[in-house]
Amino acid sequence: MADYHSHNFYFQKMNDYYEGKHDICSSYSYEEYRANHKSVVNYVNKFIEEEIAYSFGNPVSYISKSGDNDIVNAIDYNLYHWQTTHNQELCRQLEIFGTAYELYFINEDGLFSGRILNPSNSIVYTDTDCVPQIFIHFYKLKYDDAEYYDIYYDDRIEVYRAGTKIETKKHIFSRCPVSICSIGVEQTIFNKIKSLNDAYNLIVSDQVNIISDYRNAYLTVTGATLDDETADKLKTKGILNIPGEKANVSWLIKNIDSTYIDAMLKEIRDSMYSVTNHVDSNERLQSNISSLALRSRLVFLEQRCKTVFDAVCDTIFDRLKFLFEYLNLKNKLFDWKDITISFNPNIPQDLTMIAQVLTQLDGKLSLETALGQVPFVENPANEIAKIKKERAELETIDLDKINAV
Repeated sequence: MADYHSHNFYFQKMNDYYEGKHDICSSYSYEEYRANHKSVVNYVNKFIEEEIAYSFGNPVSYISKSGDNDIVNAIDYNLYHWQTTHNQELCRQLEIFGTAYELYFINEDGLFSGRILNPSNSIVYTDTDCVPQIFIHFYKLKYDDAEYYDIYYDDRIEVYRAGTKIETKKHIFSRCPVSICSIGVEQTIFNKIKSLNDAYNLIVSDQVNIISDYRNAYLTVTGATLDDETADKLKTKGILNIPGEKANVSWLIKNIDSTYIDAMLKEIRDSMYSVTNHVDSNERLQSNISSLALRSRLVFLEQRCKTVFDAVCDTIFDRLKFLFEYLNLKNKLFDWKDITISFNPNIPQDLTMIAQVLTQLDGKLSLETALGQVPFVENPANEIAKIKKERAELETIDLDKINAV
């Protein structure tokens, strides 16, 4: 328990930055009688959401290595009740904390289900091979201030309230029912750009406050006096009568070197894009740029997202292991090693080029593998089944019985 509470502050800080609660909100220097606006430009959130949209904007596809359609259909059928954004949310928690957990259980309807957790509400203990041995989930119930936590073992679940065990129950799985999805804290967007994002927020806040203070700029009066009564009339009527030809009224303002400020902001912004391998989508491009040229600009971002996807992919395989263990209890025997997971990044695709390549490889690739390369085909096995069905229906049509029009 001490391990969880000692690290929870740091993980909460990571979540705060994703939600826009940056350090500047609490540590910005307050100046009396001056504007003290705090501006947050949340690049942590922006980069995380970009990677999620890129990696899981399109659903993953399951392909059977042996061509067994039953195993693919079983996956689709038994995960149909899961939220369509489940993998995206898993990726989001992974990106925020560097580690995410997927806890498996059988819901009240008897269906195989999964819950996404993270280091801010859970902790896991593993063996030397990083296989989970004990998993603890901390939570609170509505209208109850007591802290609850569930401890998962290989064969049972123990429920505690305020440190006292209140229930022990069995689960159906052969080992601790949790999967660890991890890229490491050092690879998180938060860890890479926190200091740069803080500097960016500080400069933007300072400049916003300087501009705001212009509305309260000093009014200088030369060669005349301005008493309190006249000043009050000036505020309400906006008219000032200055006696004498040598009297002068002007505003005393501070000159801002916008070029220097813009250069500083651009340098910090470029540094954040550089260290995260992201591409500035606001950068103006040529109108006739090809999809291949766009793809080339995403090479380093693809490498970053591939690391994230590999971590999520490991969890998906763990998900299939527990799913098939659940199905085996119903005498449906499947092997998770027969499944290949296809990654379909959400990027501009040249469908004409893909079609030409697949045409040139006709006879050298299986139809299922070829269809797996087409972005809009989610389930190649089901697509092949539809093709066979349509062809069978066409073969049953007797053309001699069709009246000529």
